[in-house]
Amino acid sequence: MDPTCGASGQLFRLSSNPRRVAAHVTTDIQHCTHFGLCGGCSLLDQPIATQFDGKLARTSELLAPYLGEIEPEFTLPPRTPRHDRTSILYPIQPKGRTVTLGIYQRGTHVVEEITDCRIQHKALTEFGVRATKLIVRAKIAAYDETTGEGVLRAIRARIMPGTNELLIGLVATTSRFVGRDKLMKDLGEAARDLRDDQGRTVKLVGVVLNINETPGNVLLGERTITVQGDPWHHDRVGDLRIQAGFSSFYQLNRHADVVLFKPAMKMLGDVQGKTIVDGYGGVGTFTLRMLRDGAKHVSLVECSPPACADARANLSRNGFDNAEVLEHAFGTMPLPQCDLMVVDPPRAGLQEIGVRAVIKSGVQRVMLVSCSQESLARDLAMLIPTYRVTALRLCDLFPHTEHVETVTILERNA
Repeated sequence: MDPTCGASGQLFRLSSNPRRVAAHVTTDIQHCTHFGLCGGCSLLDQPIATQFDGKLARTSELLAPYLGEIEPEFTLPPRTPRHDRTSILYPIQPKGRTVTLGIYQRGTHVVEEITDCRIQHKALTEFGVRATKLIVRAKIAAYDETTGEGVLRAIRARIMPGTNELLIGLVATTSRFVGRDKLMKDLGEAARDLRDDQGRTVKLVGVVLNINETPGNVLLGERTITVQGDPWHHDRVGDLRIQAGFSSFYQLNRHADVVLFKPAMKMLGDVQGKTIVDGYGGVGTFTLRMLRDGAKHVSLVECSPPACADARANLSRNGFDNAEVLEHAFGTMPLPQCDLMVVDPPRAGLQEIGVRAVIKSGVQRVMLVSCSQESLARDLAMLIPTYRVTALRLCDLFPHTEHVETVTILERNA
């Protein structure tokens, strides 16, 4: 691993003092009026260097038994983290005789109505303020997760950093309800003159209605209806164009390519001529990069039908015919033979089923991408008898929170 220093996405070894190496990333963010109640962030009052200290300490505490002599490395944000979150998902809740929406208060399912935010994209915060007024005015009952009654469950909006394309959606318990068409039209109009923090226009490309009939507190449903435009939008990363639909996961930090993907691809090493399995591959964010860098063939394994549809579209759009999309949960079917494996599981981690699949595959080299260090520790405890850690990097996609993305390289024991 190369501890190079550049103008952005700077890479440092954490054997040096993280307060010193993080000094270039200042913290001049004033306190948000919601800080302390809103669960969107928890460390906004701490300098970035202090946040790094805490994340390093937590990494050392959890992962030390599995690292041996390996020293963790860190990818710093390219600048002071501000307005970098590119997606919002606001629950809608009853509030007396009206409704409210916003971000859950810390440790609760009580909504904090958001009027300002230093973390998320400015245009998304503004859209949330406008959407709140429209939804209150519409007088449509909000879904109550305790009684199962009501219609409106959430709004979601996401901006692609490379194109400024915006996709918005309303989540409801049914596709038909009084006032639906007017509310959807008004939400679309509310998203048409938004601008980013540099004054550039944000382009609305689609308005959708997502249906979630299932009782409980899960917000998004499996069915999406297009109301205006397209049910997806596109990011541009170098020469790649990446589609993601309303229900598909996409990294929510606008600097993800610099902070996560470029360092991860460097850690993975030369993929030229390699046969690769991309587990939990989503819309193909790693698959596309590996194919671009010369991989012979990639098998993308993903259980989400919308993400699989996006992945197939992305392969076609980018002209790659040397890949396949296997639509099933990772670990439930035998994996193709491969030279390398990339696994990027959700917050719960690989768990026993995923670990068994990796070990059974016999693959020599694995890159494990984790968004929870607790689940990473559990996964490593099961993997270490068969594999050893040869490199680990913390990629801070979640500044001002306790969370951090971790990329681990594993080599099979002789």
